[in-house]
Amino acid sequence: MNRSVVLILLLLLSSALLRAQWYDSYEKGRKAVEKGQWQQAVTHLSEALNDEPDSKARKKTYSLQFIDYFPYLYRGIAYYRLGDLVNARADLEKERSNEEINKAERDKDAPALLAEYLGLIQKPAPQTAQQKTPQNTPQNLSSGAPKPDLKKTELKAPDLKKLETAASDQKQKRERVSTSFAAGVEFFRKEDLNRAEEQFKNVLELEPAHAGAGTYLKRIEARRRKLEAAAAVRPREIPAPALHEPAATEGTHSTDTAGSALFRDAVALFNDGKIGQAKAAFRSLQTIAPSYPELGNYMGLISSAEENVHQGIAAYFEGEYRVAIEKLGSPSKNWNDNPHVYAFLACSYAAEYLLAGGENGNLKKEARDAFGKVKGIDPRYELDRKLISPGIIALLNGE
Repeated sequence: MNRSVVLILLLLLSSALLRAQWYDSYEKGRKAVEKGQWQQAVTHLSEALNDEPDSKARKKTYSLQFIDYFPYLYRGIAYYRLGDLVNARADLEKERSNEEINKAERDKDAPALLAEYLGLIQKPAPQTAQQKTPQNTPQNLSSGAPKPDLKKTELKAPDLKKLETAASDQKQKRERVSTSFAAGVEFFRKEDLNRAEEQFKNVLELEPAHAGAGTYLKRIEARRRKLEAAAAVRPREIPAPALHEPAATEGTHSTDTAGSALFRDAVALFNDGKIGQAKAAFRSLQTIAPSYPELGNYMGLISSAEENVHQGIAAYFEGEYRVAIEKLGSPSKNWNDNPHVYAFLACSYAAEYLLAGGENGNLKKEARDAFGKVKGIDPRYELDRKLISPGIIALLNGE
């Protein structure tokens, strides 16, 4: 592995470690509550709490993704619906004591649900018909009062219809957010920045804390600045160096011959995309003939490619996936002995695909094609699960 790539990975490792997939269990638990699958909800939410016991508004999951995380609230609801009032009370009281629920940004219904169920938990426990049958005391018999209608006297369970309506509204809102976000991503990809900006602003009107829309708005501004700079200053393109050999002079024949052979070998490696080996050969040439013609140009091209790779990997970990694709795309066209270039290119395409809602087949294909090149270079290459999100790994492995 290239030493500079190792260094950048080590620097990023401390900030990129991921917890277990507690957020997946949490989402499954919430969906189970919406469907009235109370026991399944308890199971999933307990799994989430085992891995991540701290409730928090705007809690980071992986990369730049955030959620409102209130597992005690939803497990408390599930316990209540199962008739386990002791555990329900404990969970709901714990959620209230954390006070994070009052800072909810995405789960706007959470504070109201907590207040509702805390109110219900203070009432007498729901009773069965047998428990509610009046006793045949002398007072009841002598009063001649009619027997109560047991169906009417049963305590009602929490308003399921209200929960279903709220869930339906949330689903429709999520669908509108997803549609606008996907449209914004597509416009951004086509360089239609104005229409992309409009779609992302629509997303933020529906969901002000949407991290993806905010990130893309920043990208749009950055892209505009780059386009303005490009219009002001035309970039200088560096042509591929021409192959020149120095004329032999008296007393330098052996050195020139050795240098020429080494130079040809280095250029052949460079043209074959074996950049790492070519760099080593050019450095050997630099040792014996530091002023060899075109040596500096080739070393400059290699250095530029390495810098693009470093910037691309850094952009990936900063959540700037489009920038990462641009930076890694150029070296990947002719760098055939460094699997890390293609690995992070694949991860960047995969992240863009997931951010777009998993509907852009071209992004998925680019991601898997790039990862196929990784395996072509090194069949034993595996993505580090401490650095890369589980969703991206599953996508690239075809799971």
